[in-house]
Amino acid sequence: MKKGLLLALVLVAMLILMVGSSYADEGTKTLYVNGHPMFLGLAAHSVRNVWEDLYVKAFNWYCADLGIRSTWTEAGYDTATQITQAKRLIDMGIDGLIISPWDVKALRVVMDYAKEHGVPVICTNTVVDSDYPLMFVGYGAKQGGEQLAQKIVEYLRDKVEPIGEVKGTVLELSSGPGTSEDIMRGGGFHEVIDQYPDVKVITQVAGSDRAKAKTVTLNVLRSGTKIDAVFAQNGSMALGADEALKDAPGITPKDVFIATVDAFPQILDEIGAGNIDVAVDQTPQFYNPIAVHYMVQYLEKGPSALPQIGQTITADQLQPYLDTGVQHAGLDPWKVPMWAPAQIRHMTEYSSDITHDYIWFQTNAVLVTKDNYNSPLLWGNFPLPGW
Repeated sequence: MKKGLLLALVLVAMLILMVGSSYADEGTKTLYVNGHPMFLGLAAHSVRNVWEDLYVKAFNWYCADLGIRSTWTEAGYDTATQITQAKRLIDMGIDGLIISPWDVKALRVVMDYAKEHGVPVICTNTVVDSDYPLMFVGYGAKQGGEQLAQKIVEYLRDKVEPIGEVKGTVLELSSGPGTSEDIMRGGGFHEVIDQYPDVKVITQVAGSDRAKAKTVTLNVLRSGTKIDAVFAQNGSMALGADEALKDAPGITPKDVFIATVDAFPQILDEIGAGNIDVAVDQTPQFYNPIAVHYMVQYLEKGPSALPQIGQTITADQLQPYLDTGVQHAGLDPWKVPMWAPAQIRHMTEYSSDITHDYIWFQTNAVLVTKDNYNSPLLWGNFPLPGW
């Protein structure tokens, strides 16, 4: 067999393995568009953890509940694979594409292909720099940094002497200059915290690495610096700081306010133990149902059905359409409107990397504390098999 033909067959086989299909159960209603059963596709950039698995499952669950035929792919964090997969979804005759782009610039070619074939696109979780998508559904990493900074401000004001003044020292654990986490999460943190001149920020680069975060935190403590709070740009670095405070003499994690992005299971355990104080996180079970809802509305009614920039979408307005009342994995994943409220903004406000404008459906982020860390609806607790 010629090498070219063999390679082609292998690629086709890989594509088939990476595609899943879901149909509404027999006997349920079927949603139609233009005289045929509606068919939607999801191009996920990967399914390598619980968050991503719930993100995909919610798409298929919601489509099945509504009577929509659905199919999906996952690209394993590979841009070329995602481009190929997304194009094949379009070739399959889907009525609409939902995608979490792995590369903000390179995935423009998929937007161009979708436009050529008249297939509308909504981005969820991650973004693409193109004017073709109808909208993007996601909370925004900058917002998360802002929310955590505000929690640190409240702690310094209410718990650190002198009470009533915002004073103290904050250790910022950074993924490194130029990284998206540093630009977006760190940028949001500094927009808030830099308004308080009596707050000293010590920034240490830990490269998103738990062990390195522990080392740099211990180095700061051994220098004699008193730390009042820690802002970690991701959960791995928060766990590193947590371990350092457990090992350092004369101090424990309970003596320091630790705020982080990410609420994966180990973070939830530490919040429950009172060692980490707050984590901000996204709501993966809502992103795709919100996108599917607006895709259906667009296919049935046109552009006028999309939310308008400047609006605030409340739970009362949208939640009745999202919560189907059907249980999946033993839970109603959409019972609590953790996404709400949502602000409808310009995509150009999301990041300097976005030069083309479209609608940003900016969901709320979830603040996880000791009050709600054990909720089964948090993705880190969601009872998905196999994880």
